[in-house]
Amino acid sequence: MPPVTRREFLEGSLALTGAALWSQVAGGAPPSEKVNIAILGSGRGAGLADQFARLPECNVVAICDIDESRGQPLAQKISDQTGRRTAWVNDFRTLLDQKDVDAIAIATPDHWHAPITIRACVAGKDVYVEKPASHNIVEGRLAVKAARKHNRIVQHGTNLRGATHYQEAWDLLKKGEIGKVLMVKAINNQRRGRMEARPDEPVPSGVDYDLWLGPAAQRPFNRNRFHGGWHWHWDYGTGDMGNDGVHQVDLGRWALGLKAPNAVSCSGAKLGSRGDAQETPDTLIVTWEYDDLLYVFEQRDFTPYQMPGHRNENDNIFYGDKGFLMIDRDGYKVFHERGKPGAVVENKFNDSPRHFQNFVDCVKSRQREQLLADIEEGHYSAMLCHLGNIAYRTGRRLEFDGTSETFPKDKEANQLLGREYRKGFELAAI
Repeated sequence: MPPVTRREFLEGSLALTGAALWSQVAGGAPPSEKVNIAILGSGRGAGLADQFARLPECNVVAICDIDESRGQPLAQKISDQTGRRTAWVNDFRTLLDQKDVDAIAIATPDHWHAPITIRACVAGKDVYVEKPASHNIVEGRLAVKAARKHNRIVQHGTNLRGATHYQEAWDLLKKGEIGKVLMVKAINNQRRGRMEARPDEPVPSGVDYDLWLGPAAQRPFNRNRFHGGWHWHWDYGTGDMGNDGVHQVDLGRWALGLKAPNAVSCSGAKLGSRGDAQETPDTLIVTWEYDDLLYVFEQRDFTPYQMPGHRNENDNIFYGDKGFLMIDRDGYKVFHERGKPGAVVENKFNDSPRHFQNFVDCVKSRQREQLLADIEEGHYSAMLCHLGNIAYRTGRRLEFDGTSETFPKDKEANQLLGREYRKGFELAAI
C-alpha cells in the first residue's frame, strides 16, 4: 500500500469540513466536533494511537512513519479498531498543510522532537510531544517560544502526571508531612540488553532513511542506530536518562516546583554495557544543585532486580528533616522520625487515558494553563537530563545560569547546549 498523497488525504481521509474551518479560523476544534490527530512514529506511537483512538472526542486520522513495514500495519490496525479510515503517510511535512489535521502526536526519535514541535506550532497545529521534549537545551527553549508565539496547545509526554496519587503526595509535602525537604533522589533502575556491534548495510526497502536522519549528520544505515537502538547514540538519543529517567526527574521537579539548577555534576560509566556498540552510559550519578536542596539522579541499567523496600524498579525518594517519602507509579509510603511508618497509598498505574484526555480537552478549550504537562514543564525536565549528560561528557562540575540557560564559565560545555543541523533540516523560523 503506497503512502497517501496530499490530494488523496484531503479528498478521502475525512469529511469534517466544519472542524477544518474551525481550525483555520479559531485555532482549534469546536467543542461539538472531534479533534483530528495524526500520530508520528509507530514504536511508542502505537501506544499513543491506541490511547487517542479510544477517546470519544478524538479521531486518529493518520499514522506517519518513514518505515512502511511499521506505519502501514499500524494505520490498518487503527482503522480496524475504530471503523474509520486512518491513512498512512511517510513524510510528516505533508500533514502540516492539511487543514483537517488539528494536532499531531510526536513519537519519533528524540532528535526530531523539538524540530517537529516547532514546525507544527508555526503551521498552526497543536502538539503532543513524547519525552524528552528536545534533543538539546537550545531547541527545547525554542519549542516553548514557538508554542507561545503561535498560541498552540503543547502537551509533554510525561504521562505519570496523569496518576492522581502523585498530586496527593505533593500536597502532603507542602503541608510539612516530612518537614523541610533537603534532598531528592530519582531512581532509574532496570535491565537493558547489550548492543553487539553490527556492520553497516543497505537501507531496507520501504524506509526513507534520509528523512529519518533529518537534522543529524549523514551516516550509513546501521540497525544499531535505527529502531530502538537510536536511544543509545548521541546523534539521535539522550541515553536512558532522557529516555526513561526523565519520568523520575520530572516527578521530583514537579513536586517541589523546581526549574533550572545552579550547578550540575555527574559521574558515569558503561559497566553492564562495556565493550558493546552503545555510546551513552548505562550507569550515572547526577547531582543538580539548588539554593537549599540537592537533587540526585541514580541510574543503573545493569540490574535485573528491584531495590529492597521498593515496589517498583523506578521511583523517587524525598528526604525531609522529619521523615522521608517513597513514591512510584504503584503508590507511596511515608516514614517519620526513626522510621516510624506513616501514610501508605496503593495506586497501580498503567498508561492512564487521563493525560491524553487532558490534551484533547485543552485543544478544544484553548486553556493551556489546564495542561498536566505544558511544553515549558517538559523543557525544564528535559533540561535537567541534558545538563546531566553534558556534565558526563565534559567530566566536570558546571555552574549554570537559569536565566540565559548557559554555562557562564565554560565555553566547551556551551558547545553542547545546541547542535549543528544538517542542510535542508534546519530549525524552522519562529
